[in-house]
Amino acid sequence: MNIKNEKGIAGIDIAISIIIITIFIAMIGNLIVNINLNNKETERRTIATTYAVQEIENLKAKKIEEYLDEGITEAYIIDGDIEKDGNYSGYHKKIIIKDYVLIKQDNTKEPNIVKEATVEISYKVGNKERKISLSTYISKE
Repeated sequence: MNIKNEKGIAGIDIAISIIIITIFIAMIGNLIVNINLNNKETERRTIATTYAVQEIENLKAKKIEEYLDEGITEAYIIDGDIEKDGNYSGYHKKIIIKDYVLIKQDNTKEPNIVKEATVEISYKVGNKERKISLSTYISKE
């Protein structure tokens, strides 16, 4: 009976260990990419929310008299890109102003008491488009 003295590592052992290491590296790489994408999405959503709040505050700072004729028969829409330091910031705004008509007891409508303003900020993360929407009411004082 001839028993071989085994010393060292066989080729199959090396191949299996390389395969296992490659699988773990791929899993860790995928995890890092997903974490970075989620962080970027959270950052972009936060910036979009900040832009939406700024637009709402700008609308509230103006008097309702500036919007008296807007949004009575159909929605008044302000549509455009948001610029930062004169450059395109990657965000798009859409402001919709509608007349929130007061209906009196005799079924007549009295416009220009309250306006409903909706601000939509859209942006892209990866190849998906996301949107933040905030609404408020502007009333006569």
